[in-house]
This record gives sequence, structure tokens and C-alpha cells, in this order.
Amino acid sequence: MSGPARDHIDLGVLTSTVPPDLVDEVIETTGCREQRRRVLPARVVIYFVLALTLFSAADGYRPPGYRAVLRILVLRWRGLCQGCVIASSSALTQARQRLGVKPFHLLFDRVRDSTNTPTTGSTYAFGRRLVAWDATTLPAPDTPANATEFGYHGQARKPTKKQVDSYLRRLGSTPLIRLMTLIDCGTHSIIDAAFDGVVTSSEPALARRLLASLTPGMLLLADRNFTSHDLWSHATATGADLIWRAKKNLQLVPTTHLPDGSFLATLPTRRETARLNGARARGRAPQPPRHGHQIRVVEFTITTTTGQDTRTDEYRLLTTLLDHHHAPAQQLATLYQQRWESETHYSFLKPRLIGTNTTLRSHTPTGITQEIYALLITYQALCHLRTEAATTANHDPDHISFTLTLRTARTALHQPPTHHTRNHTITDILNEPPLTRRHRTYPRQRRPTATPYPTKPRHQPRPPTHTHHHITITPSQTTTKITNQRLN
Repeated sequence: MSGPARDHIDLGVLTSTVPPDLVDEVIETTGCREQRRRVLPARVVIYFVLALTLFSAADGYRPPGYRAVLRILVLRWRGLCQGCVIASSSALTQARQRLGVKPFHLLFDRVRDSTNTPTTGSTYAFGRRLVAWDATTLPAPDTPANATEFGYHGQARKPTKKQVDSYLRRLGSTPLIRLMTLIDCGTHSIIDAAFDGVVTSSEPALARRLLASLTPGMLLLADRNFTSHDLWSHATATGADLIWRAKKNLQLVPTTHLPDGSFLATLPTRRETARLNGARARGRAPQPPRHGHQIRVVEFTITTTTGQDTRTDEYRLLTTLLDHHHAPAQQLATLYQQRWESETHYSFLKPRLIGTNTTLRSHTPTGITQEIYALLITYQALCHLRTEAATTANHDPDHISFTLTLRTARTALHQPPTHHTRNHTITDILNEPPLTRRHRTYPRQRRPTATPYPTKPRHQPRPPTHTHHHITITPSQTTTKITNQRLN
């Protein structure tokens, strides 16, 4: 790769989110600057890894190779890369290993949305910025290092000697990383993120690592898996307000009934919960907990009609918004649907950016960690581009297709930089008709496995894959008989 082309490599229209000055600052801060002038300096490697995540789902069946992505970055500068030599895959792999995780961790910390300066397009309710958190899992290649570091689905408890065979059959096919993000419900941009292996982390544990990003003026939405006295205490201590769904078995004794149908109660501590459950088991009337947090409870039902089918679901919300005049129960019940923006966010990140039925590409835990931070940085840059396009046309960001934004950013990297600027890209995005969202529902289902082949037991050794073949020509018996007759 020639010097001028190497010095100009960037991320195309997404470079405004990750400018070269910021990348150089991160490299200097983490001490990852190369000691001698290399063909693959640190800045080039960072942009290369980000480009890997940008093109992860570009091919139909697997992510593109290292050299294919680097060739896209280099050939943008056609006038500067005459006679360029594209580095080998081995050299690119070693460059990733030399760079490590620290630059990407710090770079993500710099580009994620600041909680003190919400971006344009943020959604507000009751004067508070609407945010949500939830978790998902990302599959990693099935290598011994990844399996040891992250673990498999279903590996939470240690089996006995008699249970080993059935236990190993229940394990998932690939190691999994649990990723949890705190997002802005309006722009879907990431405020903070945390991840770890599925064996060593849970959603509440990862949520505690995101508490530092909650600030006063936020309204946090969460599903019922997070509702506990301890996590509620830590979340309210940040000054943020909460609207969380609660499970049906949580005992909440009304202390004050409000005119809008909601009521005030006390969220009991763990010890108080055990006392209330014991009283209920003995048939005693429930008494208000002596210790806990004062909360407001909104109970409601949602009836969904699709064609000839009608379904009614029950919901129970807990909130720190105690004033029913400021936050009526009907508005709180309507607002809770915004929690599903976190699911929409993961539909952008996983099937569209990473790809469907595709694992991450790195075979080591360090490479996986580096790749996840790169994915979050690239996703954040795409959200900024999408929000900027929506702001230019005075649209809601929901009306701008994330898939269109992703494809346009990829197309821009195939074009010379003078032909595809950020303004041209925004114009191309806005030339498409805005999305119109309609009310729809679809039950969560999993398609059955349609393979006739048996499952390979995990505890059996892997058979050798290197084989040698020998071909022997077998003469026809008819030809042999005719030849013998002629000889006789």
C-alpha cells in the first residue's frame, strides 16, 4: 500500500463521527502508536476493523474477507494508489492483534451519546428524555478459547457425572456473548453498553454496569426481568425516573388509591418479600411492607384484534412518577410501548449490520471484544447519519430506513471521495419515500430444525479433516473375457 493512499484511508461518509484527529488522539492516549513506519499503521487498522463491521452482512452467506474490505478502502483513492500492494490476510490479522482492545474501547466511549447533551431527535415524555435498556446475545465462533471465556447457552450449572452426556447435548451450538445497551428511544443511538459471557453475566448484573450513565432528567423504561428492590434502589439513586414492568407474583399492597385508577404502594425489600409470601401461604391478609421504596402502580389490559382473533394481555407498571396530575395512568400505559424501541435497536444491530445466521468473525476472546466495540462504533456512526438526515428534512428518525442508511454508507465507500460527500449521501437517503409505520403484531416463534442429520455430540473428538485419496481403475469383466478369448 503506497504512502499517500495509506494516509488518506477513512470510513467514507461516516468519518465525521470518527474523524482522523479523534482516532489519532485515542491511539496516543492508549499508547498504541507504531514504533516504526509500517505498511499498516494503527490509524489504518482502526478504520479497517470498522469497515469490517460495516460490510459484515454485505455478502449473502458470510462476511467478506480481509483483503476484499481493505481493497475497498484503498481503491477509493484511485489517483493515489497506483501500484499499491494489498496486505495479506495474515498481516491484517497480526495488525489487529498488535492493536488490541483499548483503542476501540476508548473510541466507543468518545463517540457514544453523552447523557448530558442529548442529540437532536430524542424523544421526551413528561419533560424527561426517554431511554430504555435491554439485553441480547451475540454468537461467536466455536473455538476452545471462546468457549472457555464466554460459555454456551444452558451452561449455568455444573452437572454431576451421571448428567454429563445429557448436559452436553443441551448446550448451544456456539459460545454466546450477552450484550446490554442503554439507548435513546428517539434516535436509537447508544448511550452506553456492557457485555460479557452468558455464563458469567446476567441482565441485572450488566444493568449495574450501566447505572453510571443514568442522570437526572431521564425516564428509563425496562421490562419485568429487571424489577427488584436492589436494582430499583441503585437506579433511583442516579436521579433518573423509572417506568418498569413488574411480574404478576410480586405482592404490592395498595396504600393510597388515586382517581386515575392507579395506586401508591411500597416496593418491598427482599426480606419483606419473604415475609409477605409466608403470610400469603398461611392465608393471612397482606399487610403493607415496613421497608421499601414508595412507588406508583398502574395495572391495565391491552386487547389486540387481528382479523378474527382477539387477545387480551395484562400489564403492571411501577414508576417513580407519583403525581397522577403530572403523569396520568392512561399516558403511562400508552408510553410503555416505547420500550420496544430497544428491540428495534437490536433488529438494526444484529440482522442488518451483523447479518442473519452469522457469527462474529474473531476466533479469540480479545478479537471478539475488539469486534464488538467496533460494531457499536459503526452502529453509532450510522445512527448519527440517519438522525442528521431526519433533521435535515424535519422528519422523525423512525421515518428514515436504517437499512437504506447502511446501504448508502457502503455505496459511498465504493465511490471516489469527491463524488460522494456526506451532503450527497443525505440527499440520496431523503430521495427515498419516508417510512410509514403501521400497527402490527406477530407472536414470538422459533422455526423447527429441518435437517435430517443427527446432532454431533460435543464430547466426542472431532474427526480429522485432512484426507488422502487413491483412485484405482477397475476394468470391465466383459472386456477382460473378450481379451482372454482372443489370446487363446
